[in-house]
Amino acid sequence: MTLLEQEISLFDAKKYDLNREENFELVTTEDGKLIKTKERVQHHGEVFTPKWMVLKMLAEPAIQKKINDLHATFLEPSAGEGAFLKEILHQKLNYVDEISNKTNWKENALWALMSIYGIELSVDNLMKARAAMIEIFVNHHQAKMQQHLSMNSDLYKATKYIIEVNIVQGNTLEYVNNQGQLIEFSHWIPVEEKVRREVFTYKSLFNNGDVEDINAESGQLSLFDVEDNNLENKYKVCPVTKVYKEEKVND
Repeated sequence: MTLLEQEISLFDAKKYDLNREENFELVTTEDGKLIKTKERVQHHGEVFTPKWMVLKMLAEPAIQKKINDLHATFLEPSAGEGAFLKEILHQKLNYVDEISNKTNWKENALWALMSIYGIELSVDNLMKARAAMIEIFVNHHQAKMQQHLSMNSDLYKATKYIIEVNIVQGNTLEYVNNQGQLIEFSHWIPVEEKVRREVFTYKSLFNNGDVEDINAESGQLSLFDVEDNNLENKYKVCPVTKVYKEEKVND
């Protein structure tokens, strides 16, 4: 048996049954293929990262230190179906499981999720990555709480929303999405036990003299030091489980 065949990933959707009665446990699946079609490799350079390589890269001590930090951010600029995103989320939630009780698990888990960002050119890959991350989060919650996570709950809605905001479609080389709009991300800032959301563009992270973006200041390469004084773009400070409501300051 080859090494690749021995590797496992994080979640098996076929085993995920909302109506099952046995105890909830973390579950795994076999790894996927490295390519979908030769045409996609030729046209997009699409080759998926094998699980063993993901694990090896994330095992670096400096990376592990960041994984064990709820607010340390990760950005995958070519996310594919989420090989790195899924494993980073899984390992961060393992850390959350260790440091949290049932009272503060939700907040800590959402902070971990907020720290993970990704960009993917292909819409079908993007949808798979998002879906896998939701299932990983749900699986960890159910294993920790030993109860179902309702799709109508604030926690599920916040989880789905954060993933949709943080894991986005776009072309990292051109800084735009399929609609020709600049790729946007959100900085989730802790304010006591709540969160303040600030929107910024992916392009603003780079020191490009030709950047046509008010948030892209020449001479800077920083994740979250852009200030936007437009009140229309300001979000209210709110509990982390309520971010999906998107309440603005001037609402």
